[in-house]
Amino acid sequence: MSSRAPGFVRALLLLATACSTSTAPSPSAPPAPSVSPADLVASLADVANARNADMAQTGLVLRQIELKLLVGRERKADARASVLVLDAGASRRSEVSFTQTFTLELPPSERRRSATAVAAIPGVVEFVEAAMASARELAEAAAREGLPQKLREVELVAKIVRSDRVEGGLGFTFFTGTSASGGVGKSAEEANTVRLVFAAK
Repeated sequence: MSSRAPGFVRALLLLATACSTSTAPSPSAPPAPSVSPADLVASLADVANARNADMAQTGLVLRQIELKLLVGRERKADARASVLVLDAGASRRSEVSFTQTFTLELPPSERRRSATAVAAIPGVVEFVEAAMASARELAEAAAREGLPQKLREVELVAKIVRSDRVEGGLGFTFFTGTSASGGVGKSAEEANTVRLVFAAK
């Protein structure tokens, strides 16, 4: 037994070394950049105002943007700031969280800016353009089919999530079931959603 002991001890040491190297904790990823509700509202308003002229040919314009956001209060340096709670990490960092609702009424056409705005938050331009393209396609389909009733209103609702393509950006997932002159159902009651209402000029 004694002659085999040194080899047995060496085997245990090698096993322990292998385990310690294989289970070493990997460095944790830095938290995703925070997004403030004010920045999101301002970005949506700027882009929508700049792009709305593109909707004139369809007879529809974007009249209203509604947001229902889960907002947290987070300590930053020596102050507290409001941030969107989009994931578990933001939820853990928030000292308190609550639901906040914003309604933006876009100004009439004669007061809208024609310049192209650059959104402060990556992903907002693509979202507004996709929403307008969807509303435009619906209006064109109604005209092409010669529907007797006039398309008076289109509502689109999307879920706000973190972008998996751009750091610090947002992603928007449209709910199925675009509503024409009607409600959007329970999807509008969820937190971190944005609802766009297009109406006839």
